[in-house]
Parts: sequence; structure tokens; C-alpha cells
Amino acid sequence: MACLLAVLAVPMSRGDEAFQEVGVRVGAVAFVALVAAVVLGWAPLIPLAAALAGGLYAAELAIADAPLDVAAPAVAAGLLLCTELGYWSLEERTHWLGEVGDGLRRAAFVALLGVVAFLVAATLLILVDAVRARGLALDLLGALAAVTVLATVLVVARSQRQPSNGA
Repeated sequence: MACLLAVLAVPMSRGDEAFQEVGVRVGAVAFVALVAAVVLGWAPLIPLAAALAGGLYAAELAIADAPLDVAAPAVAAGLLLCTELGYWSLEERTHWLGEVGDGLRRAAFVALLGVVAFLVAATLLILVDAVRARGLALDLLGALAAVTVLATVLVVARSQRQPSNGA
């Protein structure tokens, strides 16, 4: 929950008063959705909370008309950690005995996933800043690259979460 609040704090701290009035409401809905997801076990609410927080950040960037934001890698890593920890909380609702050290291995994996997300987002930001070219084709290529990176991270995260069928 703290990672979601940290992500929400970024656009809220930079927006003007009118933005903050709307942002508080959007942030509250995102927070309540995440809490409801964990408490009630409704997994579809986790990505909803992340999408609301990410959308609030994107709206602040659009309103500010900022060309590049150095906080973007931290926000991306925070959103990824928020969703991964939310899903982990849901998995902990089931009662099963794992091997000794499973929790520590999972925590290390989640931390590594957050670091990798930060590094990938920072690398993309550096590349975008270095290119500084104009044109629709380059914009589409950049969007495709960003979507590909996010999809890859999600596929890796999902594959790590699924139990193996070893006999």
C-alpha cells in the first residue's frame, strides 16, 4: 500500500491546486481499490489501482507539458512493485506450507524485479533523450518498445508466479 501512496505522491506534489483536488479523489479510489483487492481477494482490482495511479501521473505530465520526467523510472518501478506485492498478498491468503526460505526468495525476486524495472525504464528514458528526433514513425517505434518491455516484464512475473506441475 505504501508503494501506491508513494506513486500517488509524485503527481500530487507537482500539480496545481485544481489538479490536486481531482487527484485526491482519483488517488483515494486507487487506494480503496487496492485495499479492497487485498482484503476481499478481488485480483482484478489490483491492476485497476495501478492504472488509476499511473493515469494520474500521466495526466500530470500532460498538463505540465513536460518533455521528459526523471521520476518516470521510479514511478514505473513503484507501480510494478505495487501490483506484484498486491498479487503476493492475495497468494498468501491460501494456506499451504512451502519450503523453508520461500518467503525470502520471493522477496528477493520482487526486489530484483523492481530494480530491473527501474533500470529498463531509466535506459529507455536515456535513449529517448539521446535521440531527440521528431516524427510519427519514431514515436510509434518508441511506444512499441515501451509496450514490449512492459509486456516482457509482466510475462516474466506471471511465469514466476505460476506453480510448476512437477511430479
